[in-house]
Amino acid sequence: MRCGREILKRVLAGAALLAAIGAATPASAGSVQRSVTNRNVSIETIVQFGDNVQPVTIEENSRINIARVIQIGGTGTVDATIIQNGTRNYANVIQVGGTTNAIIGQSGVSNTADITQIGNSTNALLLQIGDMNSGAVRQFGRFNWLAIFQFGR
Repeated sequence: MRCGREILKRVLAGAALLAAIGAATPASAGSVQRSVTNRNVSIETIVQFGDNVQPVTIEENSRINIARVIQIGGTGTVDATIIQNGTRNYANVIQVGGTTNAIIGQSGVSNTADITQIGNSTNALLLQIGDMNSGAVRQFGRFNWLAIFQFGR
């Protein structure tokens, strides 16, 4: 079992790193950010990699909200916060670092959240308020903390 977890950890880290490098442009060597926002749809993607990964905060208030954060850090702390208020909300966080922290708050009719964390210490908080809530959290580390709160309307 331990060997399988170690292999999965390396595969996820490698896939996330390849995604980050493939999305990067020469002008933005350590960070890539793309976003489209209007009243109906908000889409935001942030990819960061390197030793000095900066904290990320995304707030979306459209009818349909989609947020994705990929952070590949060194041995330091990696932080991501996503707040979504809309009819349909989707959030995805992938983090690799010494300490990984993810917070997702969603309010809407349909909420979906997915968190993957690899690090010595992994911490995640997921809050969903709506009729159809779905959440998945994967943590690979020595010290793992997770809280999930799901409420129907």
